[in-house]
Amino acid sequence: MIKPSVQTWFGPRGTRLWWLLVADVFLVTASYGGMILVHALIRNEFDARHWNTFIYALPLLIPIRIVFFGHFGMYRSGWRYAGLRDCFNIIQAVTYSTVVFFVCVVLTHGYFRTYLKTTYWPSVIFGDWLVLGVALTLTRFSLRIKKELLAWRRAGKRNALIVGAGSAGVMLLRELVNNPNMDYSVRGFVDDDPSKQGLFIQGVPVLGTRKELATLIHTLFIEEVLIAIPSASGKAIREIIETCTTLGVKFKTLPSVAEIVDGTVQVSDLRAVDITDVLRREPVQLDTTKIKESLRDRVVLVTGGGGSIGSELCRQIALYHPRELVLVELSEYNLYQIDRELRRKHPELRVYPYIADIKNEHRLRWIFEQHEPSLVFHAAAYKHVPIMERNPVEAVLNNVKGTMNVASAADRAGCAEFVMISTDKAVRPTSIMGATKRVAELYVQSFNSISRTNFISVRFGNVLDSSGSVLPLFKEQIMHGGPVTVTHPEVTRYFMLIPEAAQLVLQAATLGTGGEIFILDMGEPVKILDLARNLIRLMGKQPGVDIEIVFTGLRPGEKLHEELVYEGTEQPTKVQKILVARSTPAPWHELQEQVEDLIAVAAVNNIERIYECLRELVPDYVPAREEPVNA
Repeated sequence: MIKPSVQTWFGPRGTRLWWLLVADVFLVTASYGGMILVHALIRNEFDARHWNTFIYALPLLIPIRIVFFGHFGMYRSGWRYAGLRDCFNIIQAVTYSTVVFFVCVVLTHGYFRTYLKTTYWPSVIFGDWLVLGVALTLTRFSLRIKKELLAWRRAGKRNALIVGAGSAGVMLLRELVNNPNMDYSVRGFVDDDPSKQGLFIQGVPVLGTRKELATLIHTLFIEEVLIAIPSASGKAIREIIETCTTLGVKFKTLPSVAEIVDGTVQVSDLRAVDITDVLRREPVQLDTTKIKESLRDRVVLVTGGGGSIGSELCRQIALYHPRELVLVELSEYNLYQIDRELRRKHPELRVYPYIADIKNEHRLRWIFEQHEPSLVFHAAAYKHVPIMERNPVEAVLNNVKGTMNVASAADRAGCAEFVMISTDKAVRPTSIMGATKRVAELYVQSFNSISRTNFISVRFGNVLDSSGSVLPLFKEQIMHGGPVTVTHPEVTRYFMLIPEAAQLVLQAATLGTGGEIFILDMGEPVKILDLARNLIRLMGKQPGVDIEIVFTGLRPGEKLHEELVYEGTEQPTKVQKILVARSTPAPWHELQEQVEDLIAVAAVNNIERIYECLRELVPDYVPAREEPVNA
C-alpha cells in the first residue's frame, strides 16, 4: 500500500524528489525554531519552556506539514514552469497544515503545560505560517527565477548540451567557443564513458550519461541538443531523438566525418538529424587495397550510371583512379548530372557518357568495341514493383533481354569481370520484377560456365533515399500535411545506405571467381511503420497528431517480409558483411532456350505466356497478378 501512495505524491520522477522532501523537513524545522527564538529574544526570556516547545512540537508539526504538502501536489509540480496556481497551492498547504497543527495544540495544550511545562504561543504559530510560506515559495520558484536569470544573462544564447565528449565533441566545443557568430551556450557534455564522468573539458563539465539526458534537459533548461558521436549506432540516435522530441527540445548533429576530412564543411556546420542517422549501422570495414588493385588504371563500364546505385558506384570508382569510366544511361538528365559531377570532382579522369538503351544490342556492342572495358557493373534495371506488375513486357525485355545483351557484349569484348546488381526480391519472388531479376541471376551464373569472363551477381535489399524508394514518398506526403501511406502495419524491409551498398558491391567484385551470388548483410529488417514515425518526428511533427498514418494494404507483387537468401545456401566470406551463395548453375543450352522463349513471347506481347515461362524458369515464383495496363 505504500508504493502507490508514494507514486501518487511524487509522480513519475519518484525517488529523484526525496531530496525535496528532506529540504522541506529542514525548512519546517528551521522556520518553527526560528520563530521560537525570535519570541524569546523579544521577551528577553529564553528558558526551558522554549526548548521544550521546539523539541516536542516537531514530531507533531513535521508529519502534518508533509501530509498537506503532498496532498496539494507540491511533490508533483514541474517547478521549472512554476506559476500562480503553484503559489496558491503552497499557500493552501501551509494554511491548512497550520490550522490542523493549531487545533492539535489547543486539544493537547493542557497536558503539555501541566506535565512538560511547555507552552505554545499563537504569535509563534502565526509567524511560522508566514515565514514558512515565504520560504517555500522562494525555494519552489528558484528554478523559474534561475531560468529567467540565465535567459537574461545569455542575451539570445541558446542553452545546449553536447552528446559525446570524444574528439568530435571537443572539436565542436572549440568551434562554438571560437566562433562569436554561433548562438550556443554549452552547459555541458553527456557521455557514456565512466572514466569521463565529472571531468571538465575546456571548462565545460561532463554531467552524466545518455540515460540522464532527460533530467539534464529539465534541470539545465536545455534548448538544443548537439549530437557529436559519429560512431553511434542508429538505435542510440533514435533514443536521443525520442527524448528530445518528447521534451520539445531541438536537436542537430555533426556533418559526416568524410565531409569534415574533405574540407567541404566545418565541424560547426551543424545539420538537422536525417533518417540516415537513425538507421546508421556499424561502419563498413573495406579492404581498400584489393579494391584499388581491381580498379586502378582499368577501363570500367557502368550501365544505369545515372541511377541511384549506378551513380554512387561511379563516384566510388572514380576515387580509385581508373583509366576510363564509361557511363551507359537511358535518362539524358541523369547522365548529364553524374557526368558534370564527375568532371568537376575528378578533372583528370576520362569520363565517357553514352545515352543508350540496354535493349539495343547493336548500340551496346559498338560501345564495348570502342572502349573494351575490363570490368563491367551492370546496374541498369526496372525496379519499381507495382509499376512492373502492370508492365510485364517491359520488365522482361529490360531486366532479362537487357542483361543478356550486356553480358554478351562483355563476353565479346573480352571483359575480365562482370558484376550484376540484383535484389532481395529475386528470392522466392511474388512480383514480375523479382522474377525477372531471378532469371537474370540464373542467366549470368550459367553463362559464366561457357565464357572467359567471370560473371557474378550481388544481391541486396532496398537502398535508402534511392529514386522510387519509400523515403522520398514519405517526405513528400509529410510536406503536404499527410497522410503518410503505409501498406501494412507489420511490413518490413531491409535497408542500406546508398554509399554503403556501392562500397560493398566494389568489395564483392574483388572476391568473385565466377558464378557466385554475393549477398550483402543488410542487418535487421526495418519496420516501415517505425520508419514513417521516425521521419515524421525528424521533420518536426508528431505522428498521429500533426500527420496521420494510413494503411493502404499490400500492393500487387509485394511481400510482407523480404528475404535475402534461400536457407542453407549462404556461406561467409573473408569480408564481414558479405555472404556468398554457391549453387550448381543450370545447364547452359537448356537455360538459354528457355530464356529466349521468354523474350520471344514478351516481344509479341503474349502476357499469359510470359507468366508461364517465368514459372518454368523460376519454379518458386508465385505471382500476385494485377491486370496489366500496358500489354
